[in-house]
Amino acid sequence: MKTISEKMIFRPRPSIGWIWFALLGLLLSGVGIGLIVNSGFSGPFLITILITLAIGIVALVIAAFFPSMRYELDGSVLHVTYGPLLHYTIDACRIKSIRRRDLGFSLVSSFRVPGLALFNGPYPEIGTVKMCATAASNGILVIETDQAVYGLTPAKEAEFVAELRKRMGR
Repeated sequence: MKTISEKMIFRPRPSIGWIWFALLGLLLSGVGIGLIVNSGFSGPFLITILITLAIGIVALVIAAFFPSMRYELDGSVLHVTYGPLLHYTIDACRIKSIRRRDLGFSLVSSFRVPGLALFNGPYPEIGTVKMCATAASNGILVIETDQAVYGLTPAKEAEFVAELRKRMGR
């Protein structure tokens, strides 16, 4: 069997989902800074101020790394990355299925907003999905392995799936 060693990088579908995190980050950071200006680093709300600032900064970091989202095929390995915040490694030989589907919404909290879904997300019909996608539920490319289920949204989906199938050996 021929080994495919060429490295290929696929970008996700376009999305403005990062704007949600940027706005949340700016809002919370602004509130935190405003509270510090008004009450300083003392008083009964210090913990609340620090938590608000921390969440705001994390949201801004998530928004800042949006352009780094990618799906990289390197030999028979798929690397799914979102800056230094997220990295999944999928061995193509371990993939059981690849299918495009819409995922249902769960009321359980997860790390997703319209246009961006990251980390583990609970979905009622298939359980936990390791997301790195520019959509929270519509048109998700679901890749299932023995160990986990992944949700991606490559821009050139047909080309990505064809190349991934080649590397799977099927």
